[in-house]
Amino acid sequence: MGLLHIFSFVVIYLTCSSSFTNADTCVQKTPCSCVFSNGTGIDLTPAISAEFYTADVFAVRMNGSQYEMSTYFYHPCYDVSMNVSQVGPQNTCTSPLSICRHVYTMSLLTNKTYTLDDGAYNFMGRTNISNFSDQGNSIIYPNGPSETIVLLQCAETDNRLQVYSLTEPDKIVLAFYSRDACLKQIEVAGRSFGSTLLIIFFSFVVFYLVLGICTKKFLMGATGVEVIPNLAFWSELPNLVKDGWVFMCNGCKLPARGAGPTVSPDPNSYDSI
Repeated sequence: MGLLHIFSFVVIYLTCSSSFTNADTCVQKTPCSCVFSNGTGIDLTPAISAEFYTADVFAVRMNGSQYEMSTYFYHPCYDVSMNVSQVGPQNTCTSPLSICRHVYTMSLLTNKTYTLDDGAYNFMGRTNISNFSDQGNSIIYPNGPSETIVLLQCAETDNRLQVYSLTEPDKIVLAFYSRDACLKQIEVAGRSFGSTLLIIFFSFVVFYLVLGICTKKFLMGATGVEVIPNLAFWSELPNLVKDGWVFMCNGCKLPARGAGPTVSPDPNSYDSI
């Protein structure tokens, strides 16, 4: 009977492996697209523009005597060069990139006039090192110890960029609103690894049954239900699967035995495995 229990464990394992391998993660295909196991996904390719998408933020500093203005530039799918004439340590956006920030300050002078500095251009991310989140709802752009996150917001509007959160200096979050950020069918859904295992397993079961029935009927002269090979095993299979589940839920431990005289192991018990 030990082999019967092992067979029931195999059935349980194949069923569980099918569900475990179906964990839905949006697998990155390109820097601006990812696909789930059912073929749906996100593809920002139609949102590519000749110009950067921009978003502005204003902040008041020094009790109103200073205004800090920031402009965020975002280009999805591939890196491009910014047309910036400023050179020097204040400009780290000299190479092709996907995200850059321009920060400049307007300060109040004593004669109630304001002066505006040249500002600084800060590199914030490249496409070739970006990654989609597992849910496919954002793209993460590493930037040294920091990172920039672009949330992908499904919206039936013109493509636009907004600043979502600046509360964490090392994790600036932007939001990109676009109909191309909506979930859509990208690929024909493929068969999962677990499903393939189940198909192979049950194909062998069918082959075994057909071969066994033909052997018992034509070579052994069996009739009726007796033509089914190992009929006793198949009749007992539901109980074996049930016992297997109980055994696994019990931490692969034998159930506690009641008080009574010690006897040799029951051939139907797990001791016989």
